[in-house]
Amino acid sequence: MSRVVLVTGGGAGIGWAAAQHFAAGGDAVVIADIDGDAATARARDLGQGHVGLAADVADPAAAEAIVAACIARFGRLDVVINNAGVIDSGGTPFTDQPLDALRRLLGINLLGMERVSHAARAVMRTQAPLAEGAPRGVIVNLASGAAFRAIPLRNGYSASKAGVVAMTRAHGCAWAREGIRVNALAPGYIRTDLVADLIRRGRVDPSLAESRIPLGRMGTPAEMAAVAGFLASPAARGMAGAVLIADGGGSVYGGSDAAPVQRGAAPRPAPDGTPCHVVAGADTALGAACVRVLTASGANVSAIDAAADLHAAIAAAASRFGRLDGLVNAAGTDGLLDPAASTASQIETHLERHFLAAQAAGRIMLAQGWGSVVNLTSTAGQAAGLGPDGGSIASGAIGMLTRSMACEWGGSGVRANALALGPQIAPDTAAAAAFLLSPGAGYITGSVIVMDGGLSIHAGPEEPNPWH
Repeated sequence: MSRVVLVTGGGAGIGWAAAQHFAAGGDAVVIADIDGDAATARARDLGQGHVGLAADVADPAAAEAIVAACIARFGRLDVVINNAGVIDSGGTPFTDQPLDALRRLLGINLLGMERVSHAARAVMRTQAPLAEGAPRGVIVNLASGAAFRAIPLRNGYSASKAGVVAMTRAHGCAWAREGIRVNALAPGYIRTDLVADLIRRGRVDPSLAESRIPLGRMGTPAEMAAVAGFLASPAARGMAGAVLIADGGGSVYGGSDAAPVQRGAAPRPAPDGTPCHVVAGADTALGAACVRVLTASGANVSAIDAAADLHAAIAAAASRFGRLDGLVNAAGTDGLLDPAASTASQIETHLERHFLAAQAAGRIMLAQGWGSVVNLTSTAGQAAGLGPDGGSIASGAIGMLTRSMACEWGGSGVRANALALGPQIAPDTAAAAAFLLSPGAGYITGSVIVMDGGLSIHAGPEEPNPWH
């Protein structure tokens, strides 16, 4: 049985790209948009079995009506892509901002999203999962990079999106017990029709925007749709209340000069042919799982033990296959939660091995003009008390090393991300790592993606009991 996917704001931009992505995967898609004619036309473009609805999410009654329409047509609702929103493009100073304008932004971007989420939850919590181990429902909220960095003259928009992040964390932790996964996608600059209009009106300078992005370009709606698809998939099963930032590395760049510096070849797409991936630390449980998943995908996979000469082994793999598309760094992951391990030993077996493998892969990838590194580490580096001191210290350092790689290498098309893992998320790690190596993650770099079932963001008095 196919999933039923509701996409709000699905008539254009990221929403329309998401609708196409899910429909291509065999899901039944319901497009809700304030422009009902556009929603109907888009649904018709997707083909038979898809539905378009007119809906203004700022209307308090709209959320229940949208969800009721999904149930009436399909009998269930499996995924919500909460995308409906507007941008504050007027350039109004804070001191001149009319209260009505702020209310409009909050009514659509935040309150509308919350109402849709609650209406969906009421249905999802009572329905049976489509398959054993599947969630009862998934909600993906569209946040923004503006939720984390203040943008002058766009105060209401940034505030609304910061509220979306907080809502995602709250719902993600609270609703996980009911079998509902809630996470958020925070895009950076994306070349939507809306952004194109802002460029034409002189409200956005594309060259200035791209100069602050390590990858040196804006993202595409199709790339954001692929990330939304990942968040709705079993590969993201360990995420609860998390925010995945897809902004080409812009949010982590701390330099004062232009970000996209070519320190190797000019960036280019990976050539046709079978990709080559290396798994460093293949002798660990996580590394072995990544070898299995990547091999099953049809890639050429070189499995390297953590104690090997990493520089020599990675160079040999790239030479053997004539390319190096991806590196999964799993060295030292088996012992990260070992309370008997000293900080010095954790740094040597985890941090230094990651450094050496990434260094070897980075040299090759910079010369190619493409490639992706995924560092596997612990969620203990995200908050105090989630692991022993040594593992926490090493994991925190690896997060910043990952961001540094992304900022140094983005100008030559090389990406770097980390998966910060909780103690019970191992079965999902390999699929998530495979996604980060794929073209669908092409605008994700410099991100530390937390897969711990909400453990590191939960601050309630009761113990978290995430569903995963």
